[in-house]
Amino acid sequence: MKKIYVLLMLLPLFSLKAQVPTCSLNTTFIHNHGEGIWPDSALNFVSGTVGVPYQQNITVNVPLDTTVTGFTCTYSYFQLNSTTNNYGLPPGLSLACTAHPNWQFPGNDSTCMIIYGTPTTAGTYTLTFVIGVYCTTIPGTPITSKTLSYYKINIAAATGIETNTANSIFNVMQNSPNPVVNNTTNVKFTTPADGKAKMIIYNITGQKIADKEFTVQRGENSYEFDATTLENGIYLYSIEFNGQKQIRRMVVAK
Repeated sequence: MKKIYVLLMLLPLFSLKAQVPTCSLNTTFIHNHGEGIWPDSALNFVSGTVGVPYQQNITVNVPLDTTVTGFTCTYSYFQLNSTTNNYGLPPGLSLACTAHPNWQFPGNDSTCMIIYGTPTTAGTYTLTFVIGVYCTTIPGTPITSKTLSYYKINIAAATGIETNTANSIFNVMQNSPNPVVNNTTNVKFTTPADGKAKMIIYNITGQKIADKEFTVQRGENSYEFDATTLENGIYLYSIEFNGQKQIRRMVVAK
């Protein structure tokens, strides 16, 4: 009876662990760039909506070594330090890495993490990640510490609920559907005033391949983009309004 009681106590823990989605590596980034983090600061993280399940895959590709002023450091691992504010993530979201639950990413290795959950509060959230860099020549002692604070996640108010606050800011939501499978996709965004906006499409290398200017009204706007001429692949799109610009990622898989 005691063993059964202990098992029942542990079941919620196993159930919670099973809810963490599996992350995926961006193999195109690994093959083309070799090292670093994807998405980068220019692309940033996808936007979300209150009450709608959210996922953002992150690829971490740690190089083998680096040379600084004649000193070669063979990386032992990069350590993502924990924070008391959940990295600044929007309420309802969590960060997980099932491959390295201790947050140590080995040198010369590719790993993925995932931000997941259901956001509960609208707003723009700036994330903060503190990374310690460790070398094999100095075991257990970080040679440097880096703080990444350029990642942001925009969370829009729940669909169908408009507020004065939501309509008073410039905010671009993720296109839907994404991936684009039937040539057209819709982009929703809010502007604080009437005027002209422009949508620009870039390929994965940052080259502009299309642009379109159109009239917008204060509040929520919607633009239907025709992707008929685009080949399958990953693209970036930006919406520009009154000197402001936000960039999102779009996948075409027709």
